[in-house]
Amino acid sequence: MQLNLADSDLATIVAAQHHLLTERLDDAARVKRILSNLQTLVGAARAFAVYPLGQRLQFVEIDVGPQIEAYLGEVFRGFDSDGNVLMSDAELEEINCRRRQMGAGVHHENRLKERALIENTRFFREAFQPAGMHHVIGLTCPLPIAEAVFAFGFEGNDDPGFRGTRTVDLLRLVLPAFQQGFAQAFDRAATEAALYRALDACPGSRVETRPPEDGPRGATFPGPALPGAATSWIVFDDMPARTADSIARTAEKHGLTTRQTQVMELMLRGLSSAEIAGQLDISAHTARRHCEAVLSRLKLHSRAALWTALV
Repeated sequence: MQLNLADSDLATIVAAQHHLLTERLDDAARVKRILSNLQTLVGAARAFAVYPLGQRLQFVEIDVGPQIEAYLGEVFRGFDSDGNVLMSDAELEEINCRRRQMGAGVHHENRLKERALIENTRFFREAFQPAGMHHVIGLTCPLPIAEAVFAFGFEGNDDPGFRGTRTVDLLRLVLPAFQQGFAQAFDRAATEAALYRALDACPGSRVETRPPEDGPRGATFPGPALPGAATSWIVFDDMPARTADSIARTAEKHGLTTRQTQVMELMLRGLSSAEIAGQLDISAHTARRHCEAVLSRLKLHSRAALWTALV
């Protein structure tokens, strides 16, 4: 079936794709704005989003009663070793696991389970129905832990947005950007957790989201993007050990070449790729490739984490 789009529909879809790919989805206000635009596009009466950031589940709603968020707070028990959400409500857990196993997609609730079975569940009677989400179409994508979901609620079986395939077809156009955007948000949250675990081993270290002033004995290095902050800085009040022996041991352990070892030492001094190129009399492109190779061999995602290989 051909999908006919008005200019306004196309503009909404393009804008949603752009915002999902470029905006920080760890900001609930931005997620709500994207959700609202898609709600208008498909003609839904209400909508909510639920998605993980690290070990936390985030909930954003538009005109949805408080019952769903309260119910999730009551039954949420964490995550299993495969990343599935654990719920004390076995029926809701089964629906979530089935949807996650189906992979990224647009899911009509009638196709996940027979309507009569859904209406007899506790989560439907106590949460979804009183909250106004009794007829739902969802945009979902699995993440390393749990999944990201945009759920759209309609008034009933005869609601034009719920009947037929138009809503599903419209949301499928947004799906690739939805997947990539929430994968990036999840990765930032995981990076934040790993960074703080690493800094716990370094007394006198901390993270700043604005450029700090170096202390008389300290050092500051650029860090990764974090939830709510496009840039960060790793600050050491006391310079961590950076002896020739520790650098040599790290290079040997990870199989670095002589050139890569030189590059690692310059990265540890806080030099940029361009500055490293000048120091070693090589092109900026070559210096950047060497920096990427060092991080890859050490299985690190950030220059700031180089210290963790030495300390």
